[in-house]
Amino acid sequence: MTYSEAIEATRHRGRDTKRLVTVENLGAWMLKCNPEVWDLAAFVADGGETIDRWSVVPSYRTALMAEGQQVLFWVTGQGRAYPEPGLWGWGRVLGPAGYVDTSDEDQGYWSDDNQRRQSKHFVPVDIQLFEEPIHRATLKGSRRLAALEVFRQPQMGNPLAVTKAELAVLGKLLPPQPEKITVTASGAGFGNPTTNALVEAAGMKTVAQHYKRAGWRVQDVSKQNKGWDLTCTSSDEEVHRVEVKGVSGLAPNVLLTRNEERSAREDPGWRLAVVTKALVEPTLHFFDADTTLAAAAPFVFEVDLRQSGPAAPSPRRPRQDLRPA
Repeated sequence: MTYSEAIEATRHRGRDTKRLVTVENLGAWMLKCNPEVWDLAAFVADGGETIDRWSVVPSYRTALMAEGQQVLFWVTGQGRAYPEPGLWGWGRVLGPAGYVDTSDEDQGYWSDDNQRRQSKHFVPVDIQLFEEPIHRATLKGSRRLAALEVFRQPQMGNPLAVTKAELAVLGKLLPPQPEKITVTASGAGFGNPTTNALVEAAGMKTVAQHYKRAGWRVQDVSKQNKGWDLTCTSSDEEVHRVEVKGVSGLAPNVLLTRNEERSAREDPGWRLAVVTKALVEPTLHFFDADTTLAAAAPFVFEVDLRQSGPAAPSPRRPRQDLRPA
């Protein structure tokens, strides 16, 4: 069934049109996870923090899903089980939902491979899991959230809808999401090392292909700690020293190491290439050195105390007896 066919089918089922979701009344989408079908516990245990796509049921709702819309991640199940039911994350839709052929993919975190094979429609998302989920019992205790669709129609397929009024209430309950910084030999970024490596590799591929299609020679120097990743040379010997940053989400918000910032100031032809939505729909943005430096602000300070003497011990702190017993 195509999305347009699903829309027509929905309209002729005699449903209450007052409850139809529209772009105007939508606050956010809600995507449900059944831990018995997709092993969220194993995903978290393996260090998973970001979800980049989720299965949906073709309908007029999935046809409305579009880049930039907010999305909430809900976990179903029994109250005393782990993962405990409730709200586990939030993020953004990265693009329209569509058909995905998963026949050649491995089982991954799907507990039932037949269920995986039956799931053919997915929406690209950038969902960050919370450090601590908001438990279902907490949300059910709010009178203003009693009409949440996930409570009224728990068996409904993805996506569910959250109204603007409900989202305003939920927004006050969402835990703050600290930015996690990973610094590796290839650079710095937000998130965990495994996801960052995948996003960065996708970004490198996108930028290299862009230059190669234009007839430039491309040399990968990312392992040489030069302050840029790709040396790109045109047929008339113009050189671009390109620092590549991959981003899984929509915003070109990146981190520069001290060496990259130095290179932006000193090395001619330096430019920044940011690839947003790198894993689902790579979108390339270029920034010159002046623009990059003007937008840069100190974020982390290195404190080197190796040459400093130890502070005097606090008079209230008991002295440690280092004599042998």
